[in-house]
Amino acid sequence: MQLNYYLSLGYLFPCYSLQLFDSFKLMKIAFVSTNGFAPWGGSEELWSQTAIRMSQQGFTVGVSIKGWTNEAKQVSEMEASGCIVVRRWYNKSRIQKLVSRLYNSDSEFGFIDQFRPELVIISQGDNTDGLNCMEACLERSIPFVVITQVATESMWPCDEVVIRLAKAYTKAEQCFFVSHANLKLTEKQLTVKLENAKVIRNPFKVSYETKLSWPEENRNFKLACVARLDPLAKGQDLLLELFKKNKWKTRPLEISLFGNGSNSQSLRELKILWNLENVHFYGLVNNIESIWQTHHALILPSRFEGLPLAVVEAMLCARPCIVTDVGGNSEVIQDEVNGFIAAAPKLEFLDEALERAWQKRDSWYEIGQTAAIKIRDLIPRDPIEVFVNELKILVK
Repeated sequence: MQLNYYLSLGYLFPCYSLQLFDSFKLMKIAFVSTNGFAPWGGSEELWSQTAIRMSQQGFTVGVSIKGWTNEAKQVSEMEASGCIVVRRWYNKSRIQKLVSRLYNSDSEFGFIDQFRPELVIISQGDNTDGLNCMEACLERSIPFVVITQVATESMWPCDEVVIRLAKAYTKAEQCFFVSHANLKLTEKQLTVKLENAKVIRNPFKVSYETKLSWPEENRNFKLACVARLDPLAKGQDLLLELFKKNKWKTRPLEISLFGNGSNSQSLRELKILWNLENVHFYGLVNNIESIWQTHHALILPSRFEGLPLAVVEAMLCARPCIVTDVGGNSEVIQDEVNGFIAAAPKLEFLDEALERAWQKRDSWYEIGQTAAIKIRDLIPRDPIEVFVNELKILVK
């Protein structure tokens, strides 16, 4: 019988689940995602693709995620690969309440107790939201690693939480960050040197070998902002406010916003309120390379970041990036060499950086070619293989 059938028995009757898991005699690896804000996001790709790869390589892989009624297709892809997926339901139907009560799946802890893994990988959005799961692993003497996708000055833990976080991070087998900037900020916030920290890269959604032709420049230059529509993090409000300025309204320059998010409607209302005829919304596009077939550069006015996938993908496609100096942006972009950096996510700095970029628009093709070379020096061809190998070292 297939493992998914066994799982259905263990899911309803947890007294069987431990015996079934143990009967396979394979190394058990657990992945816990603390994401609770949306069914899916870019920060979920590293751990989920790693879970699939390790399941395909013979590991018994368990996954704990928040349950969503509009579940992302990536969840079924994990299950199809043999991963054991347990959902944490918070707003439950009667059937979901029964299953949660039987399987004790309302928390990461119940899942860990049932699955009894040799290693837990905790994927957190910011650098604090995996604390409870880290402490649960410490209490059970289960080795764990933690992935941090974002750190920001706008969310600073209080002293009590700092003490708990510092203990948890230093007790981890490994702490993985997606940028050096996020690692340094976390060390400052926790007032501790993380000797067990490494920088790891996220997977991307364009071909590593991609070579796109340069878009036509006959009428307008076209900038793309590729990000979820979330001004708190991605700063699209700054971009729209910038294009209120008469000089940007009258120049042959268009802005295309790609993505969905919690502020989709309000940002569209701002476009109408400010009469921004050169700003366009296109929703979510899965084929990222198709964006760069028609756009000349990326603009991303983020207020905080890890290392944006949009930047990595644009550079792989040989497109210059105009970004704010947050997260790992300045680790991959050298100002006016392979892109343009605004000193901070403020309107005046964004205006200044875009003006410098505009004055050099005849060099965007060459700047993009430099960007394509630089990013391949920094980002591996297969980030998942790199991360899988890091984890294998810890479970030997």
